[in-house]
Amino acid sequence: MKSKEQILAWEARWAMPAALATLAAIGLVIVAILVVSQGSADGDAAMLREVQQNRGDHLLASILQAIGVGLLAAPLYFLFRAAQARSPKVLGMMVGLVVAGPLFLGVLAILSGLSTLHAASDFAAMGVQGTGDSANEIAKDAVNEAPLYPVAFAFGIAGPLSFAIAMFYTATQAMRTGLLTRFWGSLGMALGAVSFLFFQFTLLWFVYLGILLLGRVPGGKPPAWAAAEAIPWPTQGEKAAAEMMPPPSSEELEPSDPGEPRRKRKQRD
Repeated sequence: MKSKEQILAWEARWAMPAALATLAAIGLVIVAILVVSQGSADGDAAMLREVQQNRGDHLLASILQAIGVGLLAAPLYFLFRAAQARSPKVLGMMVGLVVAGPLFLGVLAILSGLSTLHAASDFAAMGVQGTGDSANEIAKDAVNEAPLYPVAFAFGIAGPLSFAIAMFYTATQAMRTGLLTRFWGSLGMALGAVSFLFFQFTLLWFVYLGILLLGRVPGGKPPAWAAAEAIPWPTQGEKAAAEMMPPPSSEELEPSDPGEPRRKRKQRD
């Protein structure tokens, strides 16, 4: 177990790089989306024709997206290590999944992009006309028969699944150790669980995480960061109990020396 000084020194050294990697990742993913958002293809045939006409843009978008989602491994790893340093209950074996999840998504982006480009070339070489059902069936076959499609399909399962587990587990442990508030911890868990359906929405959570690592969140970081130890948030029952505790009455306090603060009177038998 590292000392508190070692924990704080490591986090002070790597917080800024992790935060910058987070913000860079978000920017790259947004740019990748904008690069390929110009067209509005309807159906596989129209989609492959659009890809063929804009091969450079689609290749660039795949590369930017791959780098962007791959960089998300940095903030997840940083947050995981911070939680692990504060609690022995954090499973060290999960670190592999925390790093692999975003990297698998990056590999998926590259493989999917290359596979689609290959399918677009094959479909264009067939000289198929129109966008009807027959053309769409031929286009679909071209996509499914692309050489990289089986590998891309495998990463299409492993990538989103591993990322969802990694984000859910990291957000859970960060909340339990007090590194994330209950709101942002719960939101990270929820977005992680559905990230394979609404990946773009997870970027909002990473925006907050990047700002948190920079120390620019309103109200400052939760106390567990500076304390270098777990400071769990009180449960609803503990909050209710604290609110029910009456404040000390003035009769329980007695003056001592005029220059000293008032202190509690000892209870007598």
